[in-house]
Amino acid sequence: MKDFNIKLPASIKECGADMMYKWLMVSDTLSTINERSLTEILEFHCQVVSIFSRLPVNKVKKAVPDSIMEASKHIFTIISQYQQKEPEEVIEIKGQKYRLEKNFAHVTTGQIIDLKLIEDISADPWAPLSIMYVEDGMEYCQEDERGRVLNPNEKRYLTFREHFPGDEFLNFYAFFLDSLDKRRLAILGIQTARMMMERMILEQELKIQNGSSGQESSIDYQERWDAVWKELQNSHM
Repeated sequence: MKDFNIKLPASIKECGADMMYKWLMVSDTLSTINERSLTEILEFHCQVVSIFSRLPVNKVKKAVPDSIMEASKHIFTIISQYQQKEPEEVIEIKGQKYRLEKNFAHVTTGQIIDLKLIEDISADPWAPLSIMYVEDGMEYCQEDERGRVLNPNEKRYLTFREHFPGDEFLNFYAFFLDSLDKRRLAILGIQTARMMMERMILEQELKIQNGSSGQESSIDYQERWDAVWKELQNSHM
């Protein structure tokens, strides 16, 4: 990025849980975007770059279009490389191992109650993470002899919010939420990234074949994006 400082994750594992969840929400809005609105398409790219750079959208919009598209292509590439699988039973974050109980028959009553108290998982995706993952070798909300909790949820919550790996977040999200729509949403985000990446690569190849690296006419650019958007919408049906 030549015109403003930006730091992007090098892999999906480096993406924060906040990035991945926001990406899932943004990718799910594709079907509602006016397929003939170039402005909305560019707005989408700005939002994606904002999510993965953690820069305000208004600051991202100050960049030239080529810089934004370059950043988007990188993001779509790393997301499209993700392969969905069951979450690992043990993950390590900042030297601490956390264990996930994937058999709900063995989940404690306290965990079940705390999960039920979450009003809106979509508004706080880190809450179920801090409930379902417990420090390896410890019980959920384990107490000492004086009844003080040794591993409070709040501590895990803050750690996960900052450092939970993006790939494991997607694995957990698809595993934990057994709603068909939510599972479809997780898959949809990956399909969207792959489609966008392939189209951006094709566009670059066409420019090279035509021997032109300059600006395309607004009509050609609009027609190309119209075709892309129709394919994206059709792939979500």
